[in-house]
Amino acid sequence: SGRGHMTEARLLVIQHDADTPLGELANPLVEAGLHLETWPTWVTDHPPWELASFDGVLSLGSVESVRDEHRTPWIRSELAVLEDGLQRGMPMLGVCFGAQALARAAGGRVIPCPIPEVGWHPVEITEAGQVDSVVGTLGERLQVMHYHFDTFELPTSGAEILGIHGDLLQAFRIGPGAWGIQFHIEANPSVVYAWMAAFADDMASAGVDFDAIRRETRANWQTYRQRAWDLGIAFAHEVTVAADQR
Repeated sequence: SGRGHMTEARLLVIQHDADTPLGELANPLVEAGLHLETWPTWVTDHPPWELASFDGVLSLGSVESVRDEHRTPWIRSELAVLEDGLQRGMPMLGVCFGAQALARAAGGRVIPCPIPEVGWHPVEITEAGQVDSVVGTLGERLQVMHYHFDTFELPTSGAEILGIHGDLLQAFRIGPGAWGIQFHIEANPSVVYAWMAAFADDMASAGVDFDAIRRETRANWQTYRQRAWDLGIAFAHEVTVAADQR
């Protein structure tokens, strides 16, 4: 590339709650040399920068629902950003709420989950997912941390299913370079334990077994950290390539 590494690739991180940070994804993105800027939607309804100044977007989880877009100004703003990113063919990654918002921005639907998924569950990576440049880093099957009460239907064209759990969609790609994952790949033990404290009532009402989450977090965290690292590095590579082509 003509630019080499003279200019850092810039990633817009959309964070929706103080309790839902980049977590374990932060380290690989920093290691890959990305310049991170965070839009905290609970502080301002609109991103402080033009999307054109970025090379990629990463949207995180939220206690809010995409279904509240009509009464929540920042959700409308974010959907507009994601639609713009899709039109630009910009590398984007949506995590949980971010995945649902990405599906919605592409013309899909967000709907309530038949059964809330909270805690550690297996996800099967499809054949398409296993050869995908980003989701393929997750292997064929892995235990993931879920915390969501909504699910989504993908748009009828331009979307590929990359991961499933039972009847629920868990990972997808829209177009050449926009990925959504329904689970919290960023959730390390620090994040999981913070949620168990901050959202104890919410989790209890969903029938969560707290001791099981403790056990499974202890059993899974090292493998999960490696998967988060691998996926973060792979996504950062997509953003860096986009920056070099800009």
